[in-house]
Amino acid sequence: MNLLELYPSSFDGSFEDYRAFMRSVLIKGSYDGMLKKLTGYKGMYLCQQPKECWTLKFDQFEGIFGMVLVEVNEGFGTFYLYYFPSPDEPLLDKCSLSEALVAHDKDYREKIRSFALYPELLEQFCIGSLSLHVTMASQSLLLFYESVLRERVYAKEGVLTKDKRYVIEPEGLDKDVPSFRLLLPIMNFLNTTLSRIATEAPSYFELFKKREKSMMYDGKGVFTCKEDAPTLKLFIALGYGDDSFDSSMEQLLMGRHVEVMHERMSLNAFLQKAPWYDLSETPLGSIARTSSRGVKPKMVVVTGFLGSGKTNFLQNYIEYETEKNRFVGIIQNEIGKTGLDGKLVDYDYSLVEMDEGCVCCSLAGQLRAGVNTLMSKTYPDTILLETTGVANPFNLLSELHELEDVVDLEAIVTVVDGCSALYLAEEYTIFLDQIRSADVILLNKVDRMHEEEIVAVEQFLYENNRCAKVIRTIQCDVHPHTLSNALHATTAQIASLVAEEDEVIHTHLHDNLSSIKLSVAHVLNKERFESYLQHLPSTVFRVKGIVQFENEPTQSVVQYVNGTYEFVAQHEDQVNEMFLVYIGKHMDKLYLQAPV
Repeated sequence: MNLLELYPSSFDGSFEDYRAFMRSVLIKGSYDGMLKKLTGYKGMYLCQQPKECWTLKFDQFEGIFGMVLVEVNEGFGTFYLYYFPSPDEPLLDKCSLSEALVAHDKDYREKIRSFALYPELLEQFCIGSLSLHVTMASQSLLLFYESVLRERVYAKEGVLTKDKRYVIEPEGLDKDVPSFRLLLPIMNFLNTTLSRIATEAPSYFELFKKREKSMMYDGKGVFTCKEDAPTLKLFIALGYGDDSFDSSMEQLLMGRHVEVMHERMSLNAFLQKAPWYDLSETPLGSIARTSSRGVKPKMVVVTGFLGSGKTNFLQNYIEYETEKNRFVGIIQNEIGKTGLDGKLVDYDYSLVEMDEGCVCCSLAGQLRAGVNTLMSKTYPDTILLETTGVANPFNLLSELHELEDVVDLEAIVTVVDGCSALYLAEEYTIFLDQIRSADVILLNKVDRMHEEEIVAVEQFLYENNRCAKVIRTIQCDVHPHTLSNALHATTAQIASLVAEEDEVIHTHLHDNLSSIKLSVAHVLNKERFESYLQHLPSTVFRVKGIVQFENEPTQSVVQYVNGTYEFVAQHEDQVNEMFLVYIGKHMDKLYLQAPV
């Protein structure tokens, strides 16, 4: 790496040298249009006097990011990184009471521009740090990021108002900020800037983690560790140049007692797909990635809760791709043993059905086999992996990494039924994880909603995934090109993937969801069947299947979701086994009879 491009002056490791070096990096990044497109960077403000600090703005974040050099010690310049939320931003509710008071001060926005001058800003709102080591002799550069997954602070004695009412209960949570998620945009920007200047990926890359205790303060403002509230601290190290970085890393990690994160863990794997690591996604590496069989097909993971509209998305996607003479392969599965959605797509495509369980649960180990089976039939331009409606994509991420030799993962697309989104969020953990895992969220069925309802759901989606692009849709009618503008949203992937490293990953079994299949032996009276559906138990969320109605020439597909239903007539030449699959809570405790 030629550091003279960044800092042509002599560098002796002083405080001013490190500050000037970072200033040069930020200024160079500000003039790179492609960098802005890759990272969502909007611009920077430099406050030089009397205490230099920098503020930055990124897409999809209402607040302002901050950066300031705080010390130089033993060859490392340490920068503190900040996020100052907007006073109207929902994230402010996750900040401490003290931070919320500061954010509502009338001069708050103006003070942010020179935040290093104000202790109430400088001593709060910190989301992590960056230690930088510059070695001119070997033309090498080491960056070491440090942040907690979530910064949680508790009030030991609670917080009372003047009239003796608790704002925070004793030992209640005062602060619960997703620090690492907020660190990602600024880390992505700095790393991508350096990779584009160096025209190469980092030569050194390592992740570490450490279990720590959350903090708790008493009435006197004294902070102690809260023993029963663990948190996870994450460390990301990357280096440029020919240095081995061994001695520098030994110095940084001394006394920290960290654990190396295995390279196959999903956070590690997906960080390596970021634009600063995988240069094949940027003009620096514009040659298409290929395998021995040619250009690898892209894979789009399609998830979404029961009845959200995933099949409509498949139908529309295939239609648009067919018009462009591009071929689509589908890997599809159901929670039960009988697939259905593959029978509903009219256009030419290749299908592999995996119907013995949930592809994000018991069948995760068979995903590669499904891809191999599909590609043995044909060589598609795109593979759509449709998960079952009660699948948790987090359980799939590590295996997706293992497929990178045969496919390129484009994005995780989550389809959300806007009409039932807020209800589902209260009832099912799986639904929340589907949102958190998304790079693109299709807010579907907006034609059935009022504008204020749509805005409320969009706000909910934003609160649970600050990085995903949200697109309003009707019948999931969205052009693939619209999705492509949001693909490779590696920041969104990274942000959501952290959960896999630190939390219990839920499956449909945690939400007591299961399925029952009943055969339908006779032709049905339509009115009696509608009455049957209207009187199903509230614990039955989804019903789908194939039936034959009296006095109708063709079979019909039944689609029932949370009290609403529709019947879709099949083609005359489509004759299938008649059945109904019921999906809901505590299905083992229900006695369901097939309609007659």
